[in-house]
Amino acid sequence: MSDTQLVRESALRSFGRKVLVQTGMSEPDARLAIDVLIEADLRGVYSHGVVRLPIYIDRLRAGVMDPAPKMQVLRDKPSTCVYDGGNGIGMIVGVRSMEVAIDKARVSQAPSFVAVQNSNHYGAAAYFAEQAADAGMIGFSFTIGGINHMAPWGGRAPILGNNPFAIAMPTPCGFNVVLDMACSVAARGKIIVAARNGDPIPADWALGPDGLPTTDASEALKGLVQPVGGPKGYALTLMIGLLSTMLTDAFFGSEVTHLYDDLENPQNIGHLQGAMPIDLFQDRDRYDMRMEKAVREVQGTEKAAGVERIYLPGEREYISRENARREGIPLGTGVIDDLRATGQSLGIDFDAEVAGDG
Repeated sequence: MSDTQLVRESALRSFGRKVLVQTGMSEPDARLAIDVLIEADLRGVYSHGVVRLPIYIDRLRAGVMDPAPKMQVLRDKPSTCVYDGGNGIGMIVGVRSMEVAIDKARVSQAPSFVAVQNSNHYGAAAYFAEQAADAGMIGFSFTIGGINHMAPWGGRAPILGNNPFAIAMPTPCGFNVVLDMACSVAARGKIIVAARNGDPIPADWALGPDGLPTTDASEALKGLVQPVGGPKGYALTLMIGLLSTMLTDAFFGSEVTHLYDDLENPQNIGHLQGAMPIDLFQDRDRYDMRMEKAVREVQGTEKAAGVERIYLPGEREYISRENARREGIPLGTGVIDDLRATGQSLGIDFDAEVAGDG
């Protein structure tokens, strides 16, 4: 990122908590929601960190997202349920629904899946998958995107999101192996960050409104994101979208409203959260031994020319988190300007929070 400023984690937590409380959220919910966003920034996933806070605040203040949702379990079975998020902010719904999946897996002694409706954009999927991994299970988290910005392969109309998903597996190596990816070449949030900071994007990330590849992030936001792997990425985003919505009454396709442009209608975002207890399949000691061997074998693979280190999915993010906790989180000046304006609209001084370190 160009023109960045290091901001302490504690200062961002304090600022985020205060602005969320000002919208009517409870103190505990505000703390939890900002934790999900800051975890993304700590991991270096800036596309799903506090860059998203202003739009969440806008939606809360517009009344299309409930700051005090009445979440409830519907269609309850021993290892599955439908979970209604009460139109709450997605990070809270995501955490609570995964907690339900983990509890059901423990009690039922079976893999558990919770299908979620009436939620909102929930940030980075890895957070929820890692809830299960930290509980000694394999975690799955799928969601439909809050914006239609991808066309079916061969089409021109944006009726699909890039529909991210995450899978997390615990290891005895200090970090979880975590796949967290959107089904586009790059998450739209990365394009948003680039646009905020005035940075160009690679030419294969998106098409502009003229249907041609563009390196202008602002133009890309008016066009379409490109699926990763062409038709394979399209098929993957379709399946993730269907898994996230067809088990409930969550919106899909033309029903999906626009996270940024539509401040009049709730989004009814769907998720699918899963928790698979390892000890149902394998003795945990043996699983740990085999996982450690697998991790070391991958890390120890002969390196290609110019490569210093081979990483597993989630390992770079683990290292980034450790560094950012020591040194601060790098935020682009465009993102800081947006946070400053959001705080000012609610009577909270971003610069004072940063100067006071929370």
